[in-house]
Amino acid sequence: MLTVAAACRLGDFTLDVSFRSAHRRTVLFGPSGAGKTMTLQCMAGFLVPPRGYVAIGETVLLDTERGINVPPWRRRAGAVLQGDALFPHLNASANVTYGMRRVWRGREPTRALALLAAVGLPGYGERRPSDLSAGERQRVALARALASDPRALLLDEPFSAVDAPVREQLRRDLIALVEARGLPAVIVTHDFDEAHVLGELIVVLVGGRVVQSGAPADVAARPRTATVARLVGAANVLSGRVVGWEDGTAVVRAEPFLLRVAPSTRGETVQICIRPEALRVGPAAGDRATEAGGVEARVLQVLPRRVGATVLLAAGGTQLEAWLPGRPPAPGTLVEVSVPDGAAHALEPEDEARAAEVTR
Repeated sequence: MLTVAAACRLGDFTLDVSFRSAHRRTVLFGPSGAGKTMTLQCMAGFLVPPRGYVAIGETVLLDTERGINVPPWRRRAGAVLQGDALFPHLNASANVTYGMRRVWRGREPTRALALLAAVGLPGYGERRPSDLSAGERQRVALARALASDPRALLLDEPFSAVDAPVREQLRRDLIALVEARGLPAVIVTHDFDEAHVLGELIVVLVGGRVVQSGAPADVAARPRTATVARLVGAANVLSGRVVGWEDGTAVVRAEPFLLRVAPSTRGETVQICIRPEALRVGPAAGDRATEAGGVEARVLQVLPRRVGATVLLAAGGTQLEAWLPGRPPAPGTLVEVSVPDGAAHALEPEDEARAAEVTR
C-alpha cells in the first residue's frame, strides 16, 4: 500500500494532494503545472512539505505531525527524473554504480553489469552517455535507480525525450520489470495514452488537487468533470438542461441533442460529455425520416489518424468531434449524427468533484 499526502506552497502555486494506492503501477496524470512533479519530489524527499505523510507499506518515510522525515538518501526511492541526468564523464557501469548501497561494496562492477542486462543493455558497461541513444540513456537511468535496491520507483516523464517506437518498447519493458521485481512504481505523465498503458491506478491532478482517481478505463469512460473529460479525450462537452424524467432517467436538452442520462448532480442545468468514438455518424437523411435522436451536421474538417480519422462536425451552433474507423466523409458533406443510449455521461461541477475526492 502506498499512502501519500502533501500540502505546501511554492510561489503562487498551492499543492494539496492526498491519495492511496494498493496497485503496483500508479500514474500521476494531469496537465503541465498540475503539481505532479512536486508530488513526486515530496515522495522522494527532495521537497519537504509543511504538512505531509508518505508511507510505502508499513514503512513511514514522512509524517510531519510526528516529526518523521527520512532523508532522501535513506528512503530507497529509486528516482528517474525528466531527462536521464547521467554523469557525462562516467561510463554506463559507473553511472549505475553511483549511489549503490554499501551492501554491494566490492561487488559494484558485477552488480552494475547485471542491472544493465536487466534493463536490456548487456555489454554496454563501458559506453559513455555520449555514445548512447536517448532510449539507451533512459535505460541506464532506470538501472541506476534500481541500484539502490529501492522500495519503490519514482519516474518523472521518463520517456518524454524518445521517439514513439522507442517509447512504446520502453513502456513494455518497464511494465515487465516492475512486475518481475514486485516493485511499486509511481509514474508522472501528461499523456493519457501513456497513463492508460502504464497505470493500474490513475490519479488525476488539476491545479494542485486530486480531482479523480480510478482504473484507466473507468476514468476514460466516466470522467467526473469537464476538465477531466477533455484531458482523457472525451472532447464533446455540452451544456444542457433537464426537461423531464423517464423511468428515473433524466431527459436533457443539450443542443443539438435530446439525451437520456443519469446526472450525478441535482438541479436543472448539467454538463454532458460524449467521447468522439461514441458518436454515430451516417449519411444524411435526405428524403427519408431522420433516425430517432439524430441531427443533421456538416463535416468541417477531417484529421487522418494511424487508424481511422477524427472528423470535426458543425451541428447547428455546436461543434462536435467524432472518430470514424473507416473512410471518412469529405469536408462539406452533410451527415446525420446521433448518440447511442448510454454514450452520454453527466459531469459534476469542478468544486464538488474535488470535495468528493478528498473525502473518499
